[in-house]
Amino acid sequence: MSAPQENQQLQIKSYFAGSVQDAIEFARSEMGADALLLNSRPAPPEARYLGKYEVVFGRYPERQIAPALPVMPQGSSDVDDLRHRMDDILNLLTRTSNSADGFRSPRHPNLVEPLTRAGIEAALAAEIEDAVAFRLNQRSVTSISRPRRMPEWNPEMVLDEASDEISGRFEVSPGIGRITALVGPPGSGKTTTIVKLAVSQAIAGGHPVRLISADTHRIGGAEQLRTYAAILGVNFQAVENTAALTHAIDSAPANANILIDTPGMSPTMLNEVGMELATFLGRRQDIDTHLVLTATTNQLVLEKAASRFAACSPSRLIVTRLDEAETLGAIFGLAIRIEKPLSFFCHGQIIPEDIEPASKRRITEALVRHLPRAMKPAA
Repeated sequence: MSAPQENQQLQIKSYFAGSVQDAIEFARSEMGADALLLNSRPAPPEARYLGKYEVVFGRYPERQIAPALPVMPQGSSDVDDLRHRMDDILNLLTRTSNSADGFRSPRHPNLVEPLTRAGIEAALAAEIEDAVAFRLNQRSVTSISRPRRMPEWNPEMVLDEASDEISGRFEVSPGIGRITALVGPPGSGKTTTIVKLAVSQAIAGGHPVRLISADTHRIGGAEQLRTYAAILGVNFQAVENTAALTHAIDSAPANANILIDTPGMSPTMLNEVGMELATFLGRRQDIDTHLVLTATTNQLVLEKAASRFAACSPSRLIVTRLDEAETLGAIFGLAIRIEKPLSFFCHGQIIPEDIEPASKRRITEALVRHLPRAMKPAA
C-alpha cells in the first residue's frame, strides 16, 4: 500500500508492508532506482492494517529540458556570464542526480548467523536482523535536506539496538501467587524449585508456608518434598486426587503461602492419569501455575512440552539449569512463541541461593555476547 504526498521539490510517498525490506523493494519497483529512503518506522495504529512497517521514500521530479537559448554573438560579456551560470546549474543538477543514483537500500548488520549460533531459530534471527537494521537506519535519517549517504554504524550502535530489540521481544514477571503450582516434564527440577521458592519468597517474607505434593503416583515421589518440609519446619501434605487437593487448599490458613508440587508428566502419563490434574489447575483462577523447563533443552522439545502442559494454563515460565546451558536462544524463542513471561531462573542445586528473579538483562546479555562478528554493516 502507498500514500502519496507533496513536499516542495521532493516528491514524498509512504509505503506499508510486513517488513522494511519488502517496502523498500516495492518502492523502488514503482519509483525507480533513484528513489531516496527518507524514513522508516513502525506503522501508526490507524494504518497498521496496511502493513507492519512504514517507509517513506522521496524522488526529485523529472528535470525538464530547457528551451534552446537564442544564438548570441561570441565575445559578449553577458553571454559568457550566462554560460558560466548555466554550467553551475548543470553541475548542481548532476551532483544531485549522482547523489540519488548512488543511494542504495539500507544495509543489514550481520546478525542472523551469530543469533542462530546462540540457539535462536533462523526465521526469528532474520526478523531480529530486519528490526535492528530498521532501528539503525532510522538513526541515520535526520533531515531530508542533508546529503543522502550510506549509514555509518559503529559497534556500540549495533550492540545498543540489538540489545533493545531483543529485550523488547519478551517479558519478565518475577513473583508467586498465594497459591502456586509448578508443572513440567520429568527432571525439570520442580521439587527443588518449590523449596527454593518457599524459602526465598515465602519464609523470607514472614509468611506461613504449606507444601503440598500431588506426586503420589511415583514410588517415593512425595518423600523428597516431605523431607525438605521437615527441615524447614513447615506443614506438608500429600494428596492423591484433585478432591484431596481442593480440601488441602481450602483448609490452609488464609495468610499461608501454598506451594503445590506436581508429578513430572510424560505425554503418556498426562493423557492417562494427568489430565484430571491439568484440568483442575486450568480451571482454578486462584492458582498461579508456573511451567518449569530446563535451559539445556532445544527449542523443538521445549515447544512440545509447552504445548503438552497448555491444559494446565500456566501463566509464567521458570527456567532451571541455566548454569549448564551453552546458549539461551531456545528459551528466548519459546517465551516469544507462547507469549508467557519468565518468572525465575535457577542455576544450581544449592537451596535457596541458586534462584533469582527473572531479568531481561540475563537473557539479553547472554544473546548479545554472540554478536562480536556482526559489528560491520553489510551492503
